[in-house]
Amino acid sequence: MFIVTGLLVWTARLVHVGNLDAHALAEKVAVPHPVSALDWPELHLRCVVAQPDEPPLVLLLVDWPRHPEQEATLLVALDRGDDRSLTLLSQWCAGAASLSPTRRYGGEYGELELRRRQSLERVHAVLITEDGPGE
Repeated sequence: MFIVTGLLVWTARLVHVGNLDAHALAEKVAVPHPVSALDWPELHLRCVVAQPDEPPLVLLLVDWPRHPEQEATLLVALDRGDDRSLTLLSQWCAGAASLSPTRRYGGEYGELELRRRQSLERVHAVLITEDGPGE
């Protein structure tokens, strides 16, 4: 009985994660010409640099795996004392994880979410500035 319950829970989790990935991809396909790295269907972190003088500020060098020549630099602010997000970003960078970027709350205040694809791991941040694809 426990094994069947465990399999059902695991299957439900896989379906949920698959639905999240499919929904994120459908939203991105609707943007024919991305003007921001946040409009890309997928991105990889090439480099994560925490600002020593400003602990919640992190520089992210990202690229679009389908078009590796397209890259962007994002300056994001994490919540103060949020060491978990910086650790996740560093792990994702080292493991070349595929990430799904999403604007949160309609893009107000530059809020964003980076979610590791095929996972429920997420990092919430505020986009301060972006240098890259639209320039």
